[in-house]
Amino acid sequence: MQKHLTAPTLGLLAASLVLMPTTGETQETGPSPVHWAYSAYFGTGWYSVAGDRDVFVVRMTPRWTLKEPSLDADGGRRLGIYVKAPISVGLDTFEYDAPLGAADIENVSFLSVNPGVDIEIPINRIWSLRPYASIGYGQELGGSDSAWTYWAGVKSQLAFRSGKLNWRLINLLGIVGYKPDEGPSDSIWPAMAGLEFDYPVGQPRDDADQLLFHWRLAYTVIGDDLTFSGNPTVNRDITDQWEIGAAIGREDSPIRIWFMKFNRLGLGYRTSSNGDLKGVVFVFRSMFDE
Repeated sequence: MQKHLTAPTLGLLAASLVLMPTTGETQETGPSPVHWAYSAYFGTGWYSVAGDRDVFVVRMTPRWTLKEPSLDADGGRRLGIYVKAPISVGLDTFEYDAPLGAADIENVSFLSVNPGVDIEIPINRIWSLRPYASIGYGQELGGSDSAWTYWAGVKSQLAFRSGKLNWRLINLLGIVGYKPDEGPSDSIWPAMAGLEFDYPVGQPRDDADQLLFHWRLAYTVIGDDLTFSGNPTVNRDITDQWEIGAAIGREDSPIRIWFMKFNRLGLGYRTSSNGDLKGVVFVFRSMFDE
């Protein structure tokens, strides 16, 4: 059994949290209809909604590899089994010139833990499926709001090679929802189509892996519209999301920084088609493995 622990990351979750003002002061706009419980599922980084509200999350994801997937020459297959336990912490404010100040316990707005399982099924040498499911629980700190959260779905990956270029077509169809201890439940149905590309950069040094440049492009339809209330009289419906990103990684080994290991390191930009949702995300893994 292998265990991997990703670094704490700035969570960037537009469709995920109670939207929080950047100053940390209360705005007289009423509660956001988008529940914070979505935060454990959607992306990582920082989001701005129509320029007047920001969302901050720190997320750490312990991972355990129980079995590696494989496909024999005679067609026999071995399933891959992965256990994950994302831990998400919401922040009221994040100062870029003093990031350690965000660790103050009084700055934490919620805590959520969402253990789950991924099963990778190699169909043939280029096609793999990845059913996934998770269920967890979260609590708003400084308040009484708490909820059960869940998600499930399936990812598909088609992998190709053209010269030195590796590229993959990745699709996702799933459901994400929450059931609060008090109040109505809600869910959305994300459907995503994406492309990822890997290309070698330079020549490997002695005892070093080939350096790879990764980039991605993805489009996600939300399914059920998400409505953000940045103004008590104006609602903004978010129906979709575009993402473009780039990262650097190694061909056969992770990038190590102190005790932390990364499959890749990079940044991405996300926006909705109507431009109301914008943000910068951190890229640490393939979309198929996230």
